[in-house]
Amino acid sequence: MERLVENSCQKILIVDDHTEVQKLLEIVLNKDGRRFFRAGSGEEAIAVARRERPEVILLDIMMPGEIDGLEVTRILKKDPLTADSFVITMTAKVQKKDRILALQAGADDYVSKPFNFPELEEKVEGVYRRLESA
Repeated sequence: MERLVENSCQKILIVDDHTEVQKLLEIVLNKDGRRFFRAGSGEEAIAVARRERPEVILLDIMMPGEIDGLEVTRILKKDPLTADSFVITMTAKVQKKDRILALQAGADDYVSKPFNFPELEEKVEGVYRRLESA
């Protein structure tokens, strides 16, 4: 939580295998003082998260490659470098069991696709309000 005080910018990592989704989320969430990082696979997400240590990670659950979003969440939440990052999983799967699986993997929150942008913005803003008051 001290990272927000130390750094004047807010770091957000967007993980999705569709660059259009990455760009759209960056546009929707863009505010002064925010830096965005992107990853298109689970492996890349882990590397970027460890290097940049973002406060918020928007993480697609269904991705190509060896590691899906649920496994990325498990790995990041066990890693001392990234355990404090707030992980919001994103998926087109909207069944209750999918939400439960994401939370069991360690996700802090969940949003479904297609996005409700005001809801997503409020979730991200809520993370930064909590960090600022801590």
